[in-house]
Amino acid sequence: MIFYGFFLSLLAAFIFPSLTNREPSILQDELALEDELLEISLESVAMPMVDGLIWSDEQDIILEAYQDPVDRDWIELFFEGLTGSRDIAVAILANAAEFNIPPSLAFSLCWEESRYNPRAVNRANSNKTVDRGLFQLNSASFPDLKEQDFFDPNTNARHGLSYLRWCLNTAGTEIAGLAMYNAGSNKVRTGGTPKRTLDYISRIINRQRKIDELFLSDYSPQPEIVETPEIIAEVPAGFTLSLLTPLGRF
Repeated sequence: MIFYGFFLSLLAAFIFPSLTNREPSILQDELALEDELLEISLESVAMPMVDGLIWSDEQDIILEAYQDPVDRDWIELFFEGLTGSRDIAVAILANAAEFNIPPSLAFSLCWEESRYNPRAVNRANSNKTVDRGLFQLNSASFPDLKEQDFFDPNTNARHGLSYLRWCLNTAGTEIAGLAMYNAGSNKVRTGGTPKRTLDYISRIINRQRKIDELFLSDYSPQPEIVETPEIIAEVPAGFTLSLLTPLGRF
């Protein structure tokens, strides 16, 4: 029996060397992370209801409300509270609407990339390129932009969200699209997404969900103001327009 057990151990090591050579703690961490992302994926399929409003990918409540001039000012004020800047809030909202990206995702991504700092700079890339601005646009990926363009909130948001839309369309899912935005399309397509990118995705999705919940807890659609046409009627002599009661002739 001892020999049989020893033989099975050797056989397992021969057939599954990639598993037996990995440290148990690393393997457990990776499996736990995969389960976490799977849970996020399954939750994103559901359509939670908050105060009678259904949230789904097909009908983004924030984008829909933003299209209504009656609600737009309130929504800009809401995101100004998150970013600390009206200009940044308006730049992200306008470009999220243009590229049909949920604002909660756009603002969550921006927080992860720059903490809403339009002057943020990252020079720690291994390939010596530089990331700049709200959405940390890479100097190699956007060679036609001048340095001041990277720091302009509207220009940076426009290029960042345009690129995110391309990633979402190419990848087909929100999680894979975020992976492309962070790690590049080549790594994602070849299955080489690094663990730091998976952590990055989890933080963005969790913050996006919190923004959604906060918005829906505060938002109440403004009633539409309908202007009634002015009606001019001829009032016979001896009557008052307010009461339409005969008063007698003068």
